[in-house]
Amino acid sequence: MEGPDNDWRMEDIHYVAEDTRLSTGQIALKGSQVTRLSVAKVNKKKAIRILLPNSTALFLNASRRAWIEAQEIRKASGIDRSIKKEVMFVTTRDSFDYLERVMESVVMAHSAIESFANENIPVDFIYHKPRRSESVLEAMSSKDIERYLSLSEKLSSVLPECLRVDSPKGSKCWQGFVGLKSVRDSLIHMKKDDRRSSGPEIPTVWHELLTQQPPYRLAKDVFDYFIKNMDKTEPRWYSEYPSK
Repeated sequence: MEGPDNDWRMEDIHYVAEDTRLSTGQIALKGSQVTRLSVAKVNKKKAIRILLPNSTALFLNASRRAWIEAQEIRKASGIDRSIKKEVMFVTTRDSFDYLERVMESVVMAHSAIESFANENIPVDFIYHKPRRSESVLEAMSSKDIERYLSLSEKLSSVLPECLRVDSPKGSKCWQGFVGLKSVRDSLIHMKKDDRRSSGPEIPTVWHELLTQQPPYRLAKDVFDYFIKNMDKTEPRWYSEYPSK
């Protein structure tokens, strides 16, 4: 008999402690696996259901997949093994496909960090943020934090406070995050200077993409910092992450 279809990106898995009647009227026997679902109507006659995924895991995996695809393109063009002083991709299409994959990897990695920060802020947590002057504090709920605070402040101040860990500022993972955020912001808010022809002496977002570190690893470094230092069980997606 085949086991359950448990992908590492699932939100959570629970097991029934004793025989339980479900809302559907069915009986879940002791030890049965229970997982949450998301159901969407695709038309008047049909609905589609999926097991509830963990968004951080989805973003992280999407970043990793896009990066691997980018490196396959780069490897096929012999960019890194060539001894020439100036190299090119085999075709223009390859160069653009490469840039697209790295762009996807960067944006997905940044989204993974944002998702991680938001999901680790307790629902009942209140953050006291200085307002206008250090003597006046503004109380912010978890929803306000998600909506109004920058990701940098969530990582440097909010998460350390609610998870009781030191701020990552000044650490290697923080430096990686700052670099990743810079490239992501340049992509989302593309400037005119990035659209013009330029030589190696004028840095553009394209140069950043061509020399980018693996974005998903930079995101994973942030997760490592918090998860290995916080006093609670590792998330299932993290412990089962296929780190290759």
